[in-house]
Amino acid sequence: MNPLLRWLSFRKLRAKGYSSFAFLISVLGVVVGVGALIIVNSVMSGFQDAIKERLLSANAEIIVMRKDGGPFTRYKYALKKIEEIKHVKGAEPFVYIPVMAVGSSSSTASSASLRGCEPQLEPKITSIPKHMVLGDWELFKRAKGGVVIGRILADNLGITVGDRIKLISPLGVRTPFGVIPKSATFTVVGIFEVGMYQFDSSLILGKLNEVKKAFGLGEGVSGIMVKIDSLKNLKVVESQIRKVLGNSYSVQDWISLNKSLFSALKLEKLAMFLILTLIVLVASFNISSLLMVNVNNRSREIAILKAMGAQNGFILKVFVLQGLLVGLIGTAIGEVIGITVSLLGEKYKLIPLPPDVYYIDHLPFKLHLSDCIIAAVAAIIISAVATIYPALKAARTEPVKVLKIGES
Repeated sequence: MNPLLRWLSFRKLRAKGYSSFAFLISVLGVVVGVGALIIVNSVMSGFQDAIKERLLSANAEIIVMRKDGGPFTRYKYALKKIEEIKHVKGAEPFVYIPVMAVGSSSSTASSASLRGCEPQLEPKITSIPKHMVLGDWELFKRAKGGVVIGRILADNLGITVGDRIKLISPLGVRTPFGVIPKSATFTVVGIFEVGMYQFDSSLILGKLNEVKKAFGLGEGVSGIMVKIDSLKNLKVVESQIRKVLGNSYSVQDWISLNKSLFSALKLEKLAMFLILTLIVLVASFNISSLLMVNVNNRSREIAILKAMGAQNGFILKVFVLQGLLVGLIGTAIGEVIGITVSLLGEKYKLIPLPPDVYYIDHLPFKLHLSDCIIAAVAAIIISAVATIYPALKAARTEPVKVLKIGES
């Protein structure tokens, strides 16, 4: 870079008085905009990733059920075929029953979801066995009539490991006097906590055969949960399952089952990005104003430079570089602040959240390199655009007029 060009462009760092203050305000505007962009994008990404992680902690990536809603009777054959598909790590039959749970030591009741599972297969499908806070999964495998329940549900019912829990299903037996609900009593042998309110407050796991027998469900199951090796293979495995089982079965992935939630998160992230970009845009007005004041205050110096032979392109570069300097300094500081806040926020869980409202118990931060790059590029481009008009005005300065006015 031309030494004179560098000196003229960077001398703003050594300026005093109003120019120094205006420079500081312009830099702070970019700092706030870039820092806010990174922090908010980090929060939105973290929230989305946390929801994904917690949903998959108690669910499989793919659920296979009959399209007509009837019992899945040939599930053993289907299990064998599904497990032969490439990228499938495991498959497990399940039954699902909405129930009312009542603690044995109190009259407190709570709505819940009872899922009959295969204790030997469950660790391959979900991470619930790894999130036991009381009791033991091996005990659940051995115990007759045992269930494991979510921690929040256990707290609501006032029960713990060793207590009895009564489950009442609205899907009862029809009689001339109406439907008589079916009920069954189990022993709590374990309590889990996956960190998502939806599961910790309502999910109950029992052995598949015991649940079917207790509620008279016959030989069929509700469906099959399928675990795959990577989310990028989701569509491929779905297609293979449909090909193997035929059109009588619905194959749904976890994204489609929670489509409204993830669509809302994606839209909200985009909206927040656009709104916060306005902060950088407002900061660009400060940059433009700073350069305009510079052009007006230093019109005589510009005229002298042009009289000495400086070309329009040289003058243009001086003011573009001054504006870019503001954008680069503000972007660098904003990136450091945004990244630091995001890392500390996630490490120390600085902001707690009510889990019954937000699904998770703290505000998550998840830094993505792409978000940091996009914020930096957006800020620098906006800063560069803000320099165009003042730089052109400076380049069009006519030395004869300015110096004649100065002499008079």
